[in-house]
Amino acid sequence: MPDITDTTLFPTFLTIPEQDPDASTSQVSSPPGEEEGWYLLAQIKDNMTINKPTLILTDRDGNPFALVFEGLGRDDLDLRGLGFKKGSTAIIANARRTRPADESSRGFVRIDKGNSRSVGIVPGALARVLELGGKVKGHACENCAGSGEGSLRSCTGCGKAVYCSKECQVKGWTEGRHKNDCKILKVLDDIFI
Repeated sequence: MPDITDTTLFPTFLTIPEQDPDASTSQVSSPPGEEEGWYLLAQIKDNMTINKPTLILTDRDGNPFALVFEGLGRDDLDLRGLGFKKGSTAIIANARRTRPADESSRGFVRIDKGNSRSVGIVPGALARVLELGGKVKGHACENCAGSGEGSLRSCTGCGKAVYCSKECQVKGWTEGRHKNDCKILKVLDDIFI
């Protein structure tokens, strides 16, 4: 998984490149991971769909912007069913900022109809995604911080959390934060494989 704290790879809305006014797509031609690849991370604040699917998001610096799914009608994309819920984090590969017609507005990110399913969604708040984004497999028990008598056992879900015993694993799952964190880590791994 890439280092989510790297602002070159994970820029803010105001620092992503502007879309060429003559281009119809919101994404550049190079695939993620190539030299021009970057990802815009933003938390979903509101669903403002009226005519076409439109979400209001906020990036890591608190900049609000709209994510507009072009070429689709209001009922053509089941945003909620796809996980685009208030509080979740969207990951948009190679996003470009589109200038608004009215210069007093902030602009938006446009996703064309053919790319509508390319936006990744993480079931967690942006702040937590940023905290977990650089997590590597631990060297101490997630629950008690011990090293265990034998080797540490990895979580079978995410592979990132480690535990010294079954008891600590159960406690970390039920009393700790790992139940929710595990979902976030699994989705991040799926997106960035």
